Amino acid sequence: MISRNCFSLLRSIPALAWLAIPLWLSGQSSSVLTATAPPKTAARRGSALEARITVQLRNGYHVNSHAPNDDYLIPLRLRWDQAESLKALEVVYPKPELHNYAFSSKPVSVFTGDFPILTRFQVPASAPLGPGVLLGKLRYQACNHDSCLPPRTLEVRLPYEIQ
Repeated sequence: MISRNCFSLLRSIPALAWLAIPLWLSGQSSSVLTATAPPKTAARRGSALEARITVQLRNGYHVNSHAPNDDYLIPLRLRWDQAESLKALEVVYPKPELHNYAFSSKPVSVFTGDFPILTRFQVPASAPLGPGVLLGKLRYQACNHDSCLPPRTLEVRLPYEIQ
């Protein structure tokens, strides 16, 4: 015989699933890295647009910069999906820091802490009016002083409105 507590638990599963949906939809954080897009970016047809993604790394971790010093290091890369509303022209990374680690005989080009990644977009004159969400992918490998986690790709969502 199944107890009443088991039935209560089973009835609560759909409610618990609804709580998890916002986490699944955001898809913008991992155990060591979070990427936050602006709440909504607005632009007019035929104009330029800049969007800043804020990346936050957990204390004690670093990611290789977009231009690592060694070929075997996995670079940080932000790529945007193609869309008819926004055309990514350039991704601008901050100036990396140089740190010494035991695995390398030379300083390693990394990002630590919180840092911005800026993307410059062009809004075509023919862009459809209204809201949308542009999807991007942030590829990185987070490491501490002793070891590296497996490389990850994090989905980034940029809400926008074409006016």
